[in-house]
Amino acid sequence: MCGIFGFAKTSGRQSDNQLDILKRVVTELTDESSIRGTDSTGFSIIDKDNRYTYKTLVDSSTLVTEPDWDMLLDKVSRDTTVFMGHVRLATTGSVKVENAHPFNIGNVTGVHNGIIHNYNQVSKGLGKDTPDVDSQVLFQSLNKREMSKAFEDIDGDFAITWVKDSNSKVHLARESGRPMVVAYWKKARVLLWASTRDILLDAMTRAGLVLPIKKVKEDYIYTYDTDMFDSRPNVDSVEFETLSQLDYGYRNYNWQPYSGGTVRYYRNNSSMSPATKSLYGANTCDQVNQELCYFCYEYAPSEEIIPNDGRPICVQCEVVEYNDTFIDRDKGDNDVPF
Repeated sequence: MCGIFGFAKTSGRQSDNQLDILKRVVTELTDESSIRGTDSTGFSIIDKDNRYTYKTLVDSSTLVTEPDWDMLLDKVSRDTTVFMGHVRLATTGSVKVENAHPFNIGNVTGVHNGIIHNYNQVSKGLGKDTPDVDSQVLFQSLNKREMSKAFEDIDGDFAITWVKDSNSKVHLARESGRPMVVAYWKKARVLLWASTRDILLDAMTRAGLVLPIKKVKEDYIYTYDTDMFDSRPNVDSVEFETLSQLDYGYRNYNWQPYSGGTVRYYRNNSSMSPATKSLYGANTCDQVNQELCYFCYEYAPSEEIIPNDGRPICVQCEVVEYNDTFIDRDKGDNDVPF
């Protein structure tokens, strides 16, 4: 898994005190997000005329203690419109600065949490060479295609934020496999987001903010226009579909455990996609007594796998992730916020 976090705000509307609080939130978000990946850290700091990208192989919790962090915070000003942060747990692509997020492809600057299984085919379909990192095909597609059509060939899972044609507009989207939450600070005209509720809540609390947190609804792209933020953020939405949904009926999951050496899962009444076979451990593990975790995409001993709502979750992710995404208190809270 990786972590995404950041903010979008109306340019020029924050007081000195509000800007200081926002910088504290950013620092805490960066520190807290290290739990989701330590292979690299990256940021895009955007105003109406410029996009500045910073990447490092230093993990985010260490970065906030180093001199570079003061330099980065100095770039967060009243003129800033969007700040996107990312921590990486490497899957495809080696661990090097060039493979760290954010990616700048054409007019698109963005960050991604998730795994794209058919990135080779998608890249070929776009007339591009196979990228080093699977995430890059998302931004290739967003750069070339209409936004609502950009994910139609994607087999995998994602939570993603990006800026394209306007530096005053940020786009947020996720499908069901990856979490993302948001909060709105109306007095300062600031939208905040992070991968999980715990990360965002802890960061805001340490910075002295108390704001309601909402989950981002799956399968929609939300476009926030920072020039139009008021007591509520201005937001437009458009639904999207993926190859996973169209070809394999992902909306119709019916996962059930069956008995036999280890706990495994299968889906009734429809075939699995390649991504699903990989994700849910269907004949992909060399170790008979291991299972693939739904969240972190890491194999764990079967005795450390806890089935939740038909999803194999490892003990580590059960503590860190599951309560943020699937417990009953969140049911009915999966909607466009504010």
